[in-house]
Amino acid sequence: MTIQHVPDAQQDRRALLLLINDDRQLLLCGSCCDTWTIPSIHTGTGVEPAAQARQHLARTFGISNPQLAEVRGVHTSGSDQTWEYERITETHLLIYRITNEDARSACDREGGYSLWALEKLRHRRRQVSPQGVITFLAGFLEGWLPDGRHTLH
Repeated sequence: MTIQHVPDAQQDRRALLLLINDDRQLLLCGSCCDTWTIPSIHTGTGVEPAAQARQHLARTFGISNPQLAEVRGVHTSGSDQTWEYERITETHLLIYRITNEDARSACDREGGYSLWALEKLRHRRRQVSPQGVITFLAGFLEGWLPDGRHTLH
């Protein structure tokens, strides 16, 4: 799928940060909504989402050197299917490997964060937003999702 160019004013860009520690647990935020969410950032036009995400991780959590996994997913909504905004949304899924120490520090530093193992994520997937990310993460952790860039429909 080719991503179509959309003028800047009509496109929303964001990145979901899948932060996985050494024990294969996902860092989730539970302080901002009624559900658990994947930490995310809005990214600027012409900015590499991974670079902006690394800056955010250093500033927000004190994580200075996360390893970016090879799997990256990109979802682009069409103007007829967008539900969150009245414009096309381009969402990047970035998987970062963080140390157990950095994960615990993030939970201690920022109230409302928690670490969930894959089994807990599967059993309580309807409590995590966005829900489809759990399937993507399971594929990565279990090794059936090939390395590289993926387009998510």
